[in-house]
Amino acid sequence: MPDFRRGMAAMQEAQESQKAQGSNPFPSFVRQIQWQEDREEKFIAFLNRADDIPTVELHSFIPVGEGTSKAGKKYTKYEQFIDRTDAAIGEDSDDLSSRLGHKAQLRTIAVAVELEPTYSTVNGRKRPTGFAVKTETYNRKTEDGGVEEVEAPAMGIIVQSPTNFFGWVGSFNESTAPIEEVPLQVVRQGKDANTQYNFVPFLDQPIDYSGLFENIDGVAYLRGELDAVDLTGEPLDVAIEIGNVMLNKRLNELANSERYERLVTPIQHIEDRFGGGDKKPARPAAAARPSQRTAKADAQAPADTAAPRSKKFDELRKMHEAA
Repeated sequence: MPDFRRGMAAMQEAQESQKAQGSNPFPSFVRQIQWQEDREEKFIAFLNRADDIPTVELHSFIPVGEGTSKAGKKYTKYEQFIDRTDAAIGEDSDDLSSRLGHKAQLRTIAVAVELEPTYSTVNGRKRPTGFAVKTETYNRKTEDGGVEEVEAPAMGIIVQSPTNFFGWVGSFNESTAPIEEVPLQVVRQGKDANTQYNFVPFLDQPIDYSGLFENIDGVAYLRGELDAVDLTGEPLDVAIEIGNVMLNKRLNELANSERYERLVTPIQHIEDRFGGGDKKPARPAAAARPSQRTAKADAQAPADTAAPRSKKFDELRKMHEAA
């Protein structure tokens, strides 16, 4: 099973990967699976085993520049960063926290794919009898300057609280069935800080992963990342391997020190997205500098810089039960 590439070795690997991609701080777009409206419903399957799902101190909605839509409209680009003092990185300070006053939040990160149910009618009620991977189409430019329509599986990253979302996931995995084997219906309840999520598991319902494998080339974020994955293996194992590749790549980006310094150093202030103004007046941005890690973090091997994954998920479950 692929392991999370955390700690100091992970930082070095991420930096080398960033150099290979060039200076573009947005080398590709990672899709996120979100529930944005009250009573919004999605069917999903997790593409990571429970022990592979990490919980980190995460900065979200950090403005890192402007983009232009196809219609010519300007918009703000937002990104995420793992706090530099998180145990997986182990540095002494974090610029977003100390200079800009932005508080990181404990977040759990996993990869999932959206599903489409097939139904049968039982006693006048529709009931799911199986699930297939949902796909989406988009247009992308070809090498000769043209445009082609591409089909891709609706897979992406889920970033949610370890209590009101992943708390249920951890409890279900521990008490009922491996979370990666069970299709789920997830419904959001509420719009504010009291938002909750309702989960309906469909035990023993099959998932057809062919839409994932046949259209995986359409996932631009994973281009060139899956050469070592044998797509002809056991479907669930292959799906999980693909999910772990995506998760590891995103974790390396979120923890990458070069990416962090390039995008965060120019920021002068961060406005409160909920109307409260600046969280804290910012000191002048310092020039880009090498990352300063603690002596303890430098002395430890990568396996020592993060808690075991099973322990992390067990802590997540206990937090949910105590809430």
